[in-house]
This record gives sequence, C-alpha cells and structure tokens, in this order.
Amino acid sequence: MDRISNGTYPPGTLIPTEQQFAAEFGSARATVNRALTSLAERGVLERRRRVGTRVVLGLEPEPERPSLPVIRDMIEERGWRFDFRYLGSLPCPVPPQAPGEPAERLFRSDPADLRELRTLLYCDGRLFCAERRWIDSAALPQLTDDLLRTVTANEWLAHNTPLTLIERLVSARSAGEVGADQLLRCPPEAPLLVQETTLWVGARPLSWTQHSFAPEFRMDLSRAGDGVTLAAPARRG
Repeated sequence: MDRISNGTYPPGTLIPTEQQFAAEFGSARATVNRALTSLAERGVLERRRRVGTRVVLGLEPEPERPSLPVIRDMIEERGWRFDFRYLGSLPCPVPPQAPGEPAERLFRSDPADLRELRTLLYCDGRLFCAERRWIDSAALPQLTDDLLRTVTANEWLAHNTPLTLIERLVSARSAGEVGADQLLRCPPEAPLLVQETTLWVGARPLSWTQHSFAPEFRMDLSRAGDGVTLAAPARRG
C-alpha cells in the first residue's frame, strides 16, 4: 500500500510475484498470499491466474469506514447483563520462538511489540466466551492493563480507532487447539465455535482476535446480513 500510494506501483502496473515479495521481505509465501488476497478483496489489486497481480485502475478511497460491533451492546440490547474479567497481558516470545499465526496476521509489526490480551466475557453471569487478542503495542500504546480492567479492548477499539477493514472468519475448532480449554474450563477435545477477527487501519493490521465460545452456546445468525453475529445462550436459567 505504501508503494501504491507513493507511485512506485501506479495504477495498471503488474507488481512483483509472491515468490519475489517473500524473498524481499524474508517472509513465508503464505503470509504474502494472505496480504495480497486481502488487498484484492478491498479492490486495491486485481489477481489473475497465469497473468499476475495488477494495481487497479482508477483506485479511489473507500467512502465509508467499517463499524466494529460492540459485544457489550449486542448483549445488552437483547435484555441480558454483560460483564467481563480481564486476565492480563502476555508478551509474545521473541523470534525464533514467536508464535507463527499472530506474527503472520500482524505482519507489519515488530514481533517484539506483540502482546496477547486475555479476557473472559459473561452473559447473565455465565461465562460464554474466551477472548485472546494479539495487538501491536507500539501502534496501540493506549491499551494498558489499567485501562483494560475498566473497558474491553473490543469496546475501546470500536470507539477510538479509525478502522478501514475488518476481516472475519468463523470455524469449528477444538478447545485445546485454540488454547481455550483452561479459559473456558472444558476438555481440550471439546468442539467450539471460534470467530477470528483482524482489524486494519490503512495498510497495517493492528489486532488479531480469537473469540472462542463456550460449548453450550450457539451462534445467532438472525442479523448476519449486516455482518453482526453473536453467541447466545442455548438455554436460559
């Protein structure tokens, strides 16, 4: 994006291949593919098999910014009580022990600046979600432990960050696979619904989150048309 903005790759230009970018930046080809695919989905690039990747002609800035759903609002507007417990932050190990996927998702960040934030979310007093969020602490220095004991990172980011892209992926995973078994107090083999979200500002991903929903909860897709989903209790009581 920096090179497109400064005219290095003007509209209509074929940019280097995935292999060339991977060699230049010393990154995995899968990381490069993920970044280029994201830019293509945003309309910045056009990718054609056996032809290459080209900067789109007549690129214009997006007129509207995406809105990040606030989990507190989604709970309370349905008449339920929302609460959370912030468990603290963990520095990510430095290379070569740095976690692969968070470092790949936040590929514009220095791995030494990555922090993992852990929060438990409650609905009507019942634990319904474990949130593991990785952030670039250099880009988001405001997200301190003191702040996060009073407000969730989700709520703060929704109201204070000029997001330009929100990427979401929902999948079925085992609790142990996403490190949520101890957080949710369930067996490692328990199947969970997991929503992964990457938040972007311009060409930079700032946050990658795994929301792992407790086994007894289900996803409510009644408002899926506007991109909003919510894990709701399977039963009340």
